[in-house]
Amino acid sequence: MKGLLRRCFADFWNVPSRALLFFIGASIVLWTVQCSLLQNIQSLDTLEAVTWGAQGAWGHFKHPPLSGWMGYGFSVLTGHSDWGLYLLAQLCLAVGVWFAYKLAREFWQDQYSAATAALLLYVLHYYNPSWMKYSSFFVEIALRPVMAYCFYLALRNNRWHQWALFGFFCGLGILAKYSTVLLLAAFLLLFFLHKQSRMKIFSYGPYLAFAIFLLVIAPHINWLIDHDFACFKHVENRMGDQHPWYTPLYVTATAFYPFLAQLGVLLLVCFPRYRDRERKPVDRNALLWALVLTLVPSCFFILISLFGSDIILMWFSSLACWTGIAVVAVFPFVITRDIFRRLFLLLVIYTAFLFVGTSIDLLVSSRPRLHSRPEEIVKPALAFWNERSGGRPVPVVVGDRWLSGVIENYSPGRPPACEVDDEVFFDLYKDRIAREGALLIATEPGDFAGFLKQIGSPHIEFTRVSIAYKAPWGKTRKLRVFLGYLAPGEAVPTE
Repeated sequence: MKGLLRRCFADFWNVPSRALLFFIGASIVLWTVQCSLLQNIQSLDTLEAVTWGAQGAWGHFKHPPLSGWMGYGFSVLTGHSDWGLYLLAQLCLAVGVWFAYKLAREFWQDQYSAATAALLLYVLHYYNPSWMKYSSFFVEIALRPVMAYCFYLALRNNRWHQWALFGFFCGLGILAKYSTVLLLAAFLLLFFLHKQSRMKIFSYGPYLAFAIFLLVIAPHINWLIDHDFACFKHVENRMGDQHPWYTPLYVTATAFYPFLAQLGVLLLVCFPRYRDRERKPVDRNALLWALVLTLVPSCFFILISLFGSDIILMWFSSLACWTGIAVVAVFPFVITRDIFRRLFLLLVIYTAFLFVGTSIDLLVSSRPRLHSRPEEIVKPALAFWNERSGGRPVPVVVGDRWLSGVIENYSPGRPPACEVDDEVFFDLYKDRIAREGALLIATEPGDFAGFLKQIGSPHIEFTRVSIAYKAPWGKTRKLRVFLGYLAPGEAVPTE
């Protein structure tokens, strides 16, 4: 029996891609189970994505449509269960890590180096566990390594189907988030850096990729034109926010944190006999690709922060996928079976501590957007509506992004949510609101001041409801919610 176990473990370490897949699979199960058991309700970003996807539109006020389509589609496939969306988030991370490995394999025939570059990503809080719940960031994390892998193959082999796939995934990248344009700029730089790559401009491949790219994004461009480029207005508003003088320092530190964290861990697993390890030169090609793909978008974010624009630090999450390749490329020692095995075991221990620590936090710290029970919000809201409407189905839920999303996602009739200050939502539902009325829900009545003025509605009386929420071992706390009834015919939307 001992001999069999020894042979199994030997085979495990002898095929690093198998060990990587095992770690990826274990992470998917671990974090999906934890979220499903210890969280009662979906987060703001997740509910927002599901709400967008339910509309089946080619765009929304904040983002292009792909993250919404994926979120709603997966919600439908899993019976509108919470675990399905937790699983979707982990699957996105898994795709990103696996294609980071696939790209690394193009640089190195040595599986240990490639698997180490991918496994190192689990050192970062973007992956293990992610600080976010399913949102557009996850779609970026999944797509960007796929785009880079297809681009590398297309440049090297110049096959028509590889260029077609590259154009298709670039189109999906734009449909996920506009910041993909920065990555396309990095691809363009890599295209012109080498003479052999530049010669591809005389072949049909790049033009085929560009044509397919345009074909994929064309419906969204048409939607933008029809909606006065609403998404760009949102981006402009976010970047126009002011920030403290030291924000550029945070932004710069965020850009370089993945490199330093992964390099530190890789050096750690080489001790104590690092002097005896075989040395290797820097892999310039792999380093160039990783740095261009990571730092071209990062430098843009750093630059605009220096000029006073606000930056969301999670914008860097999808740029970290190539940092493991950069670290392995500059690492002074050959990545051996022993180094890979040590890294794997260290990450297992690290992940175990993270799992225990985050589980304790979820068990003892009561938070409304984690521990509120959906029925505690939905039940009083529907009772309030039924009492005033005579039992009619709720036509639209207007209000706070999270609360209106809760009503849509967890109510039997799934009435569409309409965020109170979202222009695209309002244009979509204003006629229905005027004709059938709406349920209003928010944490403050004042949130509806602009909305009520916009629809020309009379004063609305709001009813206050206290929602109890509690972590399994935490204190019971209260969430204050205000409900309002907008009767049919009371709203007269103004142009």
